[in-house]
Amino acid sequence: MNKLRSRVTGLALAVSAVAAVLLPAGLADASARPAASPASRIAVSSMGTDLRVTLTAIRGPSQSGGSPVATVKVAAYRRSAGKWKLIGRQTVGRSNAWFWNVVTGEDAVCQFSTSGLSPYPMAIRLLVSDSIGCSAVTYNFHVDKYGALVPG
Repeated sequence: MNKLRSRVTGLALAVSAVAAVLLPAGLADASARPAASPASRIAVSSMGTDLRVTLTAIRGPSQSGGSPVATVKVAAYRRSAGKWKLIGRQTVGRSNAWFWNVVTGEDAVCQFSTSGLSPYPMAIRLLVSDSIGCSAVTYNFHVDKYGALVPG
């Protein structure tokens, strides 16, 4: 009986020692992780060598403790003097209208078509969710005759 009690006590001490070592290490690891990036580029299209279009998701707040939302922006850049210069940025849909985990995941872009012909039209459709599918709306943009990125 004393041998059994001795083994149980030894096992309890060993488990306590392991927990005392691993628990702080686990907590330190959890707190050392960086926060999720506030922005994520989800698609890029180059039209020739002088025009580039990007889709970027910008992380928004979590809704009532649920999934974080995102605002998706389309931006157009023109190459000038060897550097990319922003010519315009527009919101795709409404601000915070997308789910962050959906638009930054695989298959988030249902349609991202661009044309190298003036007025450089762009058509964008994004995944709403796996169960809903792609957005019913196609968001259209183009570079107007003044060189600005505009909706339509």
